[in-house]
Amino acid sequence: MKKIRRNMLFVPGNNPGMFKDVIAFHPDTVMFDLEDSIHIHEKDAARQLTKRMLDFFAYNQYGIETAVRINGWDTEFYQEDLETIVRSNVNMIRLPKVETKDDVIKVVQDIEKIEQTIGRKEKITLFCAIESAKGVLNAYEIATASPRVEGIALGGVDYLFDLKAVKTKDRHELLFARQMIVHAARAAKVDAFDCIFGNTTDLVGLEQEALFVRELGFSGKSAIHPNQIEIINKVFSPSEKEIKNALKILTAYKEFTKEQKGVFAIDGQMIDKPFIDNAEIILQMANVKSPLED
Repeated sequence: MKKIRRNMLFVPGNNPGMFKDVIAFHPDTVMFDLEDSIHIHEKDAARQLTKRMLDFFAYNQYGIETAVRINGWDTEFYQEDLETIVRSNVNMIRLPKVETKDDVIKVVQDIEKIEQTIGRKEKITLFCAIESAKGVLNAYEIATASPRVEGIALGGVDYLFDLKAVKTKDRHELLFARQMIVHAARAAKVDAFDCIFGNTTDLVGLEQEALFVRELGFSGKSAIHPNQIEIINKVFSPSEKEIKNALKILTAYKEFTKEQKGVFAIDGQMIDKPFIDNAEIILQMANVKSPLED
């Protein structure tokens, strides 16, 4: 069954207290950061702390997926990050500032070497952050660079700096990048994650932005504060109306398949395979049993 990701909570890798608190916050995915939030002189300590805490806390038993954002492959910290984190109890690595498929391929090759050396059985998956104009234009090739890639995410702040754009209240300057990310992710059949909402006290603004990007097609949104998780979950989870409609479609489909009919109508709407597939996804996200399982 595909992992359901609605949120990904950023946690600095040098904050010991936060590692335990993650269990109470219960994000879908927790992403411990070794990159932007860590001062250059604290990189080594953060790396070692993150590994120890990943090995100590069994986050997966609480249904929490673990990820670590390492430093970029072109930095002096990359190799140590990779060597340490691949040896930890982590599920995923988030790659920053990915611009081409070659960036992904290089990291995958490096991961494979370490996995083979240590005899790691569980393959580490990847989530690629796209944070530049070049990366946006190459979003599809990044999303399809390796079977390990399970999602791509927009890094809005760095993208705006690279674009030399001006931040607006309605975030018009991000629209093209957001649409490119969604199209690339959906074409590649991986997750599409929106960037963070920086104002942790403006929960109304967060909900408005989350609703907008869900309408665009995003599957989830990154979070930088625990108080953002509940709102993000609400927005990116199926509504009662969507669940009810999905059950209606699948119940009707079950009856019609007994009569060996491929297409049928509900309330005047023709129902075919895409509707069936979407209804199944909705029930999976809502953790509701499908009528087709009976």
